[in-house]
Amino acid sequence: MLKVLAVFVTLASATPLLAADATPPPYQADVLRLSEVLGAAAYLDGLCGGAAADWRAKMVSFLDAQGLQGAARRPYVEAFNRGQRTFAVAHRSCTTSARSVLQRYFAEGAQLSDRLDQRFGRTGDSPGAPAP
Repeated sequence: MLKVLAVFVTLASATPLLAADATPPPYQADVLRLSEVLGAAAYLDGLCGGAAADWRAKMVSFLDAQGLQGAARRPYVEAFNRGQRTFAVAHRSCTTSARSVLQRYFAEGAQLSDRLDQRFGRTGDSPGAPAP
């Protein structure tokens, strides 16, 4: 999941999610899905003894870095919360099934992160950009 966080940092330094003309960027759908995956991971990781608050804090930091407020911020917050609620209904304790789902979500988050990094990845002035 470190890759997920690296992509958030990269995208945070990129074009804002909603420009002044309200045209959504081409990576918006993937970031929305990643928001939902992070919400699910936050719930399940917390349920199984991980640091759920860290996932929420990373999501908030990402949205803050984008400068998103109000209606522009709402879809990402709703996706994150939907990810949490989806599993809060079915999982009340950390079970083998919950751990299995968490691992699948980590894998999906890594795939989304890889795709975002490959398509919209680091530029020369982004934090953590590879040296030439």
